[in-house]
Amino acid sequence: MVSIATIGLYIAYALPSFFRVILARKSFVPGPFNLGAFSIMVGWVAVLWVATITILFSLPVQYPVTVESLNYAPVAVGGMAILVFGSWLGSAKFWFKGPSANVESISIARELSSPFL
Repeated sequence: MVSIATIGLYIAYALPSFFRVILARKSFVPGPFNLGAFSIMVGWVAVLWVATITILFSLPVQYPVTVESLNYAPVAVGGMAILVFGSWLGSAKFWFKGPSANVESISIARELSSPFL
């Protein structure tokens, strides 16, 4: 159970980094704190680390592998991935538009000279 939760947590952490280095390489607007020229390299290191940890946590706990010693983490994570992507392809991609920006709160924060915006 711990490996299932850990794999899920790491995948959730890596997906934004993966999409940042793949899809938003040129269109991404960095915030006030960024790694500059190293951001793409650090993003790839994070993605590769998550891939490595996912493989390591999917390995069997002991050999020989029996029904009792089989690590069911890949089965659970793979099953969940199939359900999530199936739900996206079958339904959500037609109606989900993403989060809506609250422009009023952003403009109010800028007027108050927030150092974070």
